[in-house]
Amino acid sequence: MDLNLKTKIGNGIFFILIILILSNCTEKKTQNQWDKVNIDSNISKDLVYKELDKQKEIFAGFEKKDSLGKRTSDVSYFSGKKINLNDTKYSKFNNCRAYYFFNDTLSINIGFSNGFTGRGFIIKYKNKKFYTEGYYSTDVIIEGEIEPTHKIVYQKLTLDKTNYKVGDSLFGKIEFKSIEKNNNSGETTEHLGKGYFRTKVSKF
Repeated sequence: MDLNLKTKIGNGIFFILIILILSNCTEKKTQNQWDKVNIDSNISKDLVYKELDKQKEIFAGFEKKDSLGKRTSDVSYFSGKKINLNDTKYSKFNNCRAYYFFNDTLSINIGFSNGFTGRGFIIKYKNKKFYTEGYYSTDVIIEGEIEPTHKIVYQKLTLDKTNYKVGDSLFGKIEFKSIEKNNNSGETTEHLGKGYFRTKVSKF
């Protein structure tokens, strides 16, 4: 799961774009939607991680492919105007990365990017509480576009410990559903994720 410097830079650039998109609205519009995290120090012993050891990692378009890399995510993620749980073909096509970005908030990104567009969700974790937010990103910037708003339907997060430092391994399990409203078009998008993940904490 180790990333070389070039990979970290590429991954970090994409992650910066995601953070900038979310940071403009998250603190103001979701300050009452942070929930308590469950801590389970034995979660890393779950059999799902042994199964992930047998699978190759899914790398983003800008990441260097590592033949020794093992899967970091077993999360099923769905998004759309109306979620179809039977459409599972690409639901687990994602990976997990975690960064401390400029402050003491840990951002756990579960998703995928081809280098130009990306989709997935970010878990923000701080002081034993967390918030989950889905995203779709593109390198096309529309001037004057209003940020979307997000409503949590439910969210539950389990981590293997309370505090992390850069270089630590992180194991977790997420289950959430949220509704995103596009304040430009009025359309809504549902986001749903469920499953186990793991990664190493980095700092960009």
